[in-house]
Amino acid sequence: MAFNSVEPTVIDEELLRKAVNEQVSQEIAEIARKEGINPTECTSLRLDYKNILQIDNLWAFENLTKLQLDNNIIERVENISFLKNLQWLDLSFNNITQIEGLDNLTKLTDLSLYNNRISKMDNMDDLVSLQVLSIGNNNLSQLENFAYLTRFENLRVLNAAGNTVCKITNYQNYILAHIRGLKYLDYRLVDESAVAAAREQYIDDLIAMEEEDKVATAGKEAKVKQAALDSIHEASHIIGIDALFDDMFGADPDFRRLFPIAREAITELKDEYRLKFEAISVELKNTVLKKHGEKQGELSMFKTCVNEAKSERDQECLKQIDRYQNTKKKMIRVIMFSRDTREVEEALKLLKDQTQALSDVLMGHEMTLVEQFEDVAKEFERNYTEMCGAIVELGQAAFARLRELENEFHERFTETVLTAFDRFNKGDMDELEDEIRDIMTDKDTLVNAINGSHDYRFSKFDYQEDTLVSGVQRDLEKDIQAAHEEEIRRNRDRVCEIISFMEKCRLDIEQAEDAI
Repeated sequence: MAFNSVEPTVIDEELLRKAVNEQVSQEIAEIARKEGINPTECTSLRLDYKNILQIDNLWAFENLTKLQLDNNIIERVENISFLKNLQWLDLSFNNITQIEGLDNLTKLTDLSLYNNRISKMDNMDDLVSLQVLSIGNNNLSQLENFAYLTRFENLRVLNAAGNTVCKITNYQNYILAHIRGLKYLDYRLVDESAVAAAREQYIDDLIAMEEEDKVATAGKEAKVKQAALDSIHEASHIIGIDALFDDMFGADPDFRRLFPIAREAITELKDEYRLKFEAISVELKNTVLKKHGEKQGELSMFKTCVNEAKSERDQECLKQIDRYQNTKKKMIRVIMFSRDTREVEEALKLLKDQTQALSDVLMGHEMTLVEQFEDVAKEFERNYTEMCGAIVELGQAAFARLRELENEFHERFTETVLTAFDRFNKGDMDELEDEIRDIMTDKDTLVNAINGSHDYRFSKFDYQEDTLVSGVQRDLEKDIQAAHEEEIRRNRDRVCEIISFMEKCRLDIEQAEDAI
């Protein structure tokens, strides 16, 4: 349904301001009109019957849980994927033709797309909390559309009434069989016996779907596991180490040209090379991962030591402040209410002396903490530097061994190819493809290709080694610098806190003295 009595509009600042003001209570309406309302404080927003053509400018309403956009002329679902707290979304009675733009709405439980022009259900994968879906009065015509909804384990209410698909004889049975957990379908309570009968009717399809789901689930789990592994490898600066050998050959154009010259011999050389290569690379990977864990442990222990020292000093300072505050209250009471001039003067002197003493104590504790940090930081830097240095040395040694293997392979590879070259020129080889024949007619071209392939594999070593060495060195610099910067910031903030607190104490004393 469209309402075209006024010009189409987009969501702008003025429209949003009016919408927010319209939904506030009478008690604060006047204040809202004068001072406005912070969009981040809004959890619900009604924008229905506004003749809105395009969704936009909602970026400031990041805490919305309910959004009404029904009864407009919206054609696309867009510019709402950042509303990550959204739980209820009404887009009914619009001109939407495709489900889209719902990415990241993982908290959405209730979605209405009723009375639009949608012909396919898709692009809702992120709606993992979906419980209620209203998609009636659209253009759905295929039963298979509803198979998409099987992924929503929490779906309990579905309304698809008014679509042409509802006229298909097995419409209800298909949905009840495929979508588990439904409580209401097209405004009616689901009967358990009907569900059992429907599942019996589609038992073969369901078994096939379950097998597909198992495969899909296994695939997702494998991807998650691989992503976690890649994350660890990247943090350890060995990303790509598992695929290094295949990358050395797979993307080498010269090797691909040379390989057909002596397939069996080169394959045998390559397989032998792989076994030796992977023995070294796996050892390198495992050791680097272990050393990276030790690095993280050292960093964590350093932070724990620093935090424990800060906590101990903070508790001591708080005790000193509590004792001072109690004395201060008593002395100010004496200063303000005693009629004995001598007693007042003694109280003033005592309070000022204790105020200065407290300042000295607090600053003393802070200086002690700074000194403790320096001692702990020196030990941390020494240990951390040794750990990073060990990883660098380990990596360099491993890549030196890999280069030796590459040189050995290169020599044997060169010998194999040149032997084939000699046989070809003596006429001892079978018919060759034109591309191979071209390279076999010029020994210089052949040698250049061999050396180019060798250089290409060396470049892969260089990149992988540089990734490890430079990454570890960056970690060393970054983590040590971050530790010192954090301590400088903490020390600056604490000194400012002490100064501010002592100034407030002195001001209280001056005010009490002025009141005499």
